[in-house]
Amino acid sequence: MQAVVLEKFGSVDHLTLRSVEDPRPGPGEVLLRVRACGVCYHDVINRRGSLPRTSVPAILGHEVAGEVIEVGPGVQGWNVGDRAATLQRMSCGSCAACEAGRSSLCKRDNRFFGEELQGGYAGLMVAPTGGIGRVPEGMPWAVAATVCCTAGTAVHVVRTRGRVRRGEAVLITHFDHYAAVTGDLPEVERRLAAGDDVNGRDNTGATPLLLALVAAETTDLVFALDSIPAVFAVTDDPFLVFSSNICALLGLRALYFVVRGALTRLRYLKPGLAGILLFVGMKMLLYKWVHLPTGTSLLIISGILGIAIVFRS
Repeated sequence: MQAVVLEKFGSVDHLTLRSVEDPRPGPGEVLLRVRACGVCYHDVINRRGSLPRTSVPAILGHEVAGEVIEVGPGVQGWNVGDRAATLQRMSCGSCAACEAGRSSLCKRDNRFFGEELQGGYAGLMVAPTGGIGRVPEGMPWAVAATVCCTAGTAVHVVRTRGRVRRGEAVLITHFDHYAAVTGDLPEVERRLAAGDDVNGRDNTGATPLLLALVAAETTDLVFALDSIPAVFAVTDDPFLVFSSNICALLGLRALYFVVRGALTRLRYLKPGLAGILLFVGMKMLLYKWVHLPTGTSLLIISGILGIAIVFRS
């Protein structure tokens, strides 16, 4: 089979594509035809030689999805043609950590794909059945390969750090703020923004997290407004005062998500903002030799911004 092999630790140049012997499943293992394999930053760390359990040459990759093409002796519950994805690492399933739902802390069997176990940078991969899960029909291979490492991390934090339990109401703070402003929200986000949870119960109470967010944004606003008298101490030019305070307000953390969302929807907004900053900078540098009335300068800025918004495609 073809595989990307890490010949020695170091730079990316040490990853080479070459032919290697096809693996065969042993007892309790299945052979997967790899359909997708994600590249995680864990792989970058591993490639550099920072993970002591890996020995070279090695085949990296722990975000793997594929179909079962062969089952080893003693395997039950898995058949040729089944869709599977890796769970990053192994676990024994019976120790105290595993029984507590903390299988990532298992000490009896914590082998990791791409370290002690062959990874998915290859056409075929052997996987112990204890380290794979089933992939539903219709789920894209690329999604199946990465869902454990990405969504699994979030679920782990929610369960073990946030200690969220079934039926509890939660505050979602990171949906698209631009969409929230414009109303371009999926139904669930629209109902959350209206103060309802997905079960229709009123959920408008002030939570500690909400109060913390309000306090943070209020602090940002106070610091932004506090810059106004500081600017007047340096200059009384209306254009400079206006420009500097607009920049201060754009520094608010709450506006970051609005601007980021707008940049994804308005194709020419980024070059428009760059043009405005260039104009402001040139005006400041050349103010001794070139004078533009404040009204003209603001008209130019408004024109650039208007063109960037109107011409979306």
